[in-house]
Amino acid sequence: MRLPAKIIWFILWTVCTAEDCHGPPPRGGTEILSGSWPDQTYPEGFQATYKCRPGYRTLGVIIKTCRNGEWVAVNPARICRKRPCGHPGDTPFGSFHLAVGNEFEYGAKVVYTCDEGYQMLGENNFRQCEPDGWTNDIPICEEIFCTSPEVRNGYSISQKKIFKANERFQYKCNQGFEYSERGDATCTGSGWSPSPSCEEKTCNPPYIPNGVYSPQRIKHRTEDTITYECKNGFYPATRGNTAKCTNSGWIPAPRCSLKPCDFPEIKHGRLYYEERYRPYFPVPIGKQYAYHCENGFVPPSQSYWDNIRCTREGWEPKVPCLRECIFNYVENGYSPYYERKYKQNQSVKVDCYPGFSLPHEQNTITCTENGWSPLPKCIHI
Repeated sequence: MRLPAKIIWFILWTVCTAEDCHGPPPRGGTEILSGSWPDQTYPEGFQATYKCRPGYRTLGVIIKTCRNGEWVAVNPARICRKRPCGHPGDTPFGSFHLAVGNEFEYGAKVVYTCDEGYQMLGENNFRQCEPDGWTNDIPICEEIFCTSPEVRNGYSISQKKIFKANERFQYKCNQGFEYSERGDATCTGSGWSPSPSCEEKTCNPPYIPNGVYSPQRIKHRTEDTITYECKNGFYPATRGNTAKCTNSGWIPAPRCSLKPCDFPEIKHGRLYYEERYRPYFPVPIGKQYAYHCENGFVPPSQSYWDNIRCTREGWEPKVPCLRECIFNYVENGYSPYYERKYKQNQSVKVDCYPGFSLPHEQNTITCTENGWSPLPKCIHI
């Protein structure tokens, strides 16, 4: 029986439009094909089964089918999602935070830190969510403590034997030794910082021009004392003639200088802070100190204060404080138009009224230590 042309055309159209799928089904980022799929053509309606990659999971089976030459997901809502790992676990005396990711799922990483006074036991301070769960064991925080250290060439002054984190251990060095850094140490997770230690401190033999010392040694330890003598015409530059070896060198520095200066007795004045400086006299040439004068007296510079210096000839200036005289009035004479100041040993001419004169027919007055001489007073001739 011959079919109608319309039916024949429908059958031919159906056969021609059904296309096969070329090549294996495509792989997604989180899923892989089940089994082996060679590079060939797959007919219409052929199904491919997928499974999730390690670290991912889904409910049910993921299937894609060949339709009109394309691979189409049977259930598009069924996708692979990251596998959760659950809570990573707390550690006593510590805490953790998410360093990678936002949830406890595949790929997440948590980092643990210990509370103050505690430190991590072991090297791993993190856990990572892998396909099989969390890596590493939960880190353990142990309390930091230090035992009283042995101080070589020194001894402890702390009574405790066990110290917690950040507690200080104090010690002293034996005679002839000094702290390597300082006289205490702090307990840390890596031990004492800085390490308590005492080092032998020595001084080289002192070089004293124009002087000799004893005892003479190649090296002197701290606290060793020497006595020195100066040659004729020279004197110790500081009070006394001894010096002690310290971690800073010889104190005071042993030196011989030309005759030094004793404490300056400043007439009508005094040194600033002279009670502080008095124990250090005599002093060597070149030393200087600030001083001030009493009311009515001024330094030669006429400033409020000045320096007094030790020289080969003694203290300079020799007269540190000079009388200051004010010339502003002449009795029975012509007074100046404005006030003037004169230093000790300076003179000024005086004009008396007719019939008047200074004593002994003088016409000048001089500023002396005790004031004007004679007084600015004209007497009747």
